[in-house]
Amino acid sequence: MKKRSFLTLLRPGGILRWSTACILAGTLSSCDRGVTHVMTEEDAEVAQKQSQIEKLDTEKSKLVNGEVSHNFHIPRVGYYHASTQNFYEHPYGFAKDGRYFINGAWQDENVPEYVTASRPTPEALKRVEKALEEEQKTASNPSGGQHHSGGFGMGNALMMYWLLAGNRGMFSPGNGFRQAGGQVGNWQRGVDDQRGAVSRYAAANPGYQRMVAQSRATGVPVKAGQSVRGGFGSSSSRSSGRSSFGS
Repeated sequence: MKKRSFLTLLRPGGILRWSTACILAGTLSSCDRGVTHVMTEEDAEVAQKQSQIEKLDTEKSKLVNGEVSHNFHIPRVGYYHASTQNFYEHPYGFAKDGRYFINGAWQDENVPEYVTASRPTPEALKRVEKALEEEQKTASNPSGGQHHSGGFGMGNALMMYWLLAGNRGMFSPGNGFRQAGGQVGNWQRGVDDQRGAVSRYAAANPGYQRMVAQSRATGVPVKAGQSVRGGFGSSSSRSSGRSSFGS
């Protein structure tokens, strides 16, 4: 019987697929390096959701104790400057036109901040409660702003509620806080559902996992169109990992 060459087996009409041939040839790692995964819009959406959930988990212990980390951002409220115990439009040290935003004012010099976390003032807490009330109104509007905060409204509401609950003695609770008390359980379940969806998506898409790891190493957010090498065995198709993410 005529022997077939290795290259013949790799042709479309041959017996072996390229991945199988790599395994038989003992060169799996070299094949792996040749696989390029291009990030899709769905990848970018899931990566943003994963980042938001990780942010929520990381800050929870401080928020429930009534504290906010320096430069921590709460949507609808702002960036927290720990030494002034207040929220502002820009993060601490934000640079523009050669000047720096420090504790609510523009300065010529960027001054280091040594306070890592603090409790907001009563006035700042009232702003948080107002934002919480607005978040609930948006969530109750089915036609409204499900995308106003990246589809993570329930997580943002949780952060605000935790912070207010940790400072009950610092301000007089209003309708926003009282109404939120009946929704906390639903918000937490919603976040847990999203966490599970992200986990399933990542498990089904090794290329996505590699891009997230690269993003963490470089500090560059995952965006559609980015590419990453490696992740042998994953597919450019996202059908197996497709999930639905609500606000």
